[in-house]
Parts: sequence; structure tokens; C-alpha cells
Amino acid sequence: MKINEITNSLPLFYATVRAKTASSAWVLKTAIHAEGIAQARQLLTAIYGEGSVMSLTLSESFGTKTLDSGQLRLKSIQDQQAKIAQNEKRERARQKVAKAQQAMQRANASMMSASG
Repeated sequence: MKINEITNSLPLFYATVRAKTASSAWVLKTAIHAEGIAQARQLLTAIYGEGSVMSLTLSESFGTKTLDSGQLRLKSIQDQQAKIAQNEKRERARQKVAKAQQAMQRANASMMSASG
């Protein structure tokens, strides 16, 4: 178990589901903790059956809010910028390692030529 699994609780999702019995079908409200909305839907489908999840929303108490289309575009751009910065950092590290490997090869080659 990882420390973030203990310190960071899973988001809470509220759902409206259709529960079917042999003689009737009920519409129920329930809540489930899951890593994301797709996982919450998958868990509810496994519990209540295919096509039973009528609605699924993230709990407001978890600290999230509904974003309008402009806010979603802005968040998307910010997420892309973060990914680009992360990729740039990885590429710089990769180039640094490649440069160090070339220096090691040159040093090894000069040592081999000096001893041979």
C-alpha cells in the first residue's frame, strides 16, 4: 500500500441507479468511492447490472466544481502546458544522460588507446 492511498482519500461519486428485482425495478440514489468517474461507473455497473446507471456526479464536498465550456478550455490548455513542460524536462534529462554516456565512451576509448 502506498502512502498516498492512505493520506488521499478517493473521490466520492453520487449516482442514481435502477435496481431490478424479479417483480419490480426501483430507482435508488447511492454513493461510491472510486479513483475516477469511469471506474465509478464500472463498479456501479458490476453491482447493479448493465444499463442501470442513470446519472453519476462527483461530490461537491470533495472540492470540485462544475466548469463551463470556457473554463474547460482554459483547464485543457493549462494541462497541455504542464505536459509540455514535463516532456521538456524529460528530454533535457535524456540529452544530459546521452552526453554523459558519450563522454564515458570517449574516456574509455582514450584509456584503451593509451594502454594499447
